[in-house]
Amino acid sequence: MKNIILITLLSLTIPIKASWGFPSDFNAVYDAKIKQAKGQLTSELITNEDGTYSYEMTTNATGVWKILANGMISEKSIFKKENNQLIPIKYILNNSIKGFKSEVNFDFKNNRIDGHYKERIIDLIFEEDMIDRVLLQLDIINSVKENHSLTTLKVLDKDKIETVEVERTQEVETIIVPFGEFVCIKVIHSNVDSNRKNILWLAKELNYIPVKLIQMESGNTNFTAELRDLKK
Repeated sequence: MKNIILITLLSLTIPIKASWGFPSDFNAVYDAKIKQAKGQLTSELITNEDGTYSYEMTTNATGVWKILANGMISEKSIFKKENNQLIPIKYILNNSIKGFKSEVNFDFKNNRIDGHYKERIIDLIFEEDMIDRVLLQLDIINSVKENHSLTTLKVLDKDKIETVEVERTQEVETIIVPFGEFVCIKVIHSNVDSNRKNILWLAKELNYIPVKLIQMESGNTNFTAELRDLKK
């Protein structure tokens, strides 16, 4: 289940200073495969009563694979929109499979990031146009929807700030998943100097919510997720 977290960074980038156009609240459920193990990935966007937003991605094993990996991996970002910027407020990771947690606070006004990843203390500078990795998927959705150029972005990944590069391919592809058949835009992203590559297919018909996600490392596929259900 280790690679599940990495894909939930499923994750992409756009310039933050844009007119945000991510979808309204939704709950998407994916049939997942982690190497040989079967699982389920759920992503949910919620508008909170105080005007902030919560975006959470949860992965767990299903069927007999629960015997080997009983529990779940949940990543949640609480964020806001301000002056046409997407600003992270808090990031929470709960890995009940391996028994560790992470919680990070983003102090935008004082340009500080503090918290912990496992037992490691996080104390970093909040860099301009920075975001946490759970919000990367919303970045790419907005970028494609608003036809903005894809670029690089500083992303808090675990307890480090990484540079993520994104490539949008020019051709469209028809993708068949359990939820149906969709014409999609393909986007590839990865950390600089990493041999791990994440690919997702965004369906215009579904407001660019991803219908398929793949993570590859050194040419091998580690993770696949295909959309099974979507509620808005």
